[in-house]
Amino acid sequence: MSSTRLPGKVLRAHGGSTVLERVVRLTQSFTCQAVVCTSTDVSDDPIEAHCRELEVPCVRGPLDNVFLRFRQALAHPGVLHTPWFFRITADCPLLSAALGRALLAARTGDVDYLWFDDAELPRGISSELVRRAAFESIDASAIDTAEREHVTVGLRERPQFRSLRVPVPPALLHPGLRLTLDYPEDETLLQALWAVDDRISAEQAVAHLLRHPKLAAVNSGCQQKPVRPARAS
Repeated sequence: MSSTRLPGKVLRAHGGSTVLERVVRLTQSFTCQAVVCTSTDVSDDPIEAHCRELEVPCVRGPLDNVFLRFRQALAHPGVLHTPWFFRITADCPLLSAALGRALLAARTGDVDYLWFDDAELPRGISSELVRRAAFESIDASAIDTAEREHVTVGLRERPQFRSLRVPVPPALLHPGLRLTLDYPEDETLLQALWAVDDRISAEQAVAHLLRHPKLAAVNSGCQQKPVRPARAS
């Protein structure tokens, strides 16, 4: 709820649902349980209340340590014990269920982390799949700021973990499109898509934006915050 660019964005009304409800329902379409990991900050009390309405578990932890929130969720008695879990960000109401199922299908016994290259996809439709044992082997006291915020950075960077980049379906190879919610321009585009079809899928949204380039351009100038700050040369 404390987003600086778009305060309260996950509980904003988008079409007939809140942003968070859209993410939860899409997650439930390809996983056995959706769990919301929010903070203990008082500003996030409305998120916990909304989770009760949605009848989904809500685990709360440090505002500035999302990594630890995931650890707490995995240990929570109300969360199913599973050898794999998804990392899904709650500001992506057009999450692709098809991509989530593709990650599940690509699992093997010798992979710890499965992902899609953000440089190949529209921003805001993909998830990541993590082997629980690998994640729990990371020393939580030794992680840096980027890993505390983005959770899975170390799984891709540390050589002891085996990661697999899953190929992006050709129809989704449009990285110039934004389907996430960070800026007011993103919200304008998403609301326009809900007006077309309140149940539009990520794949349908991509096809619609390709047919309507003026709409796609609404948020084309928005810049994503880098996972790691640029180093001085």
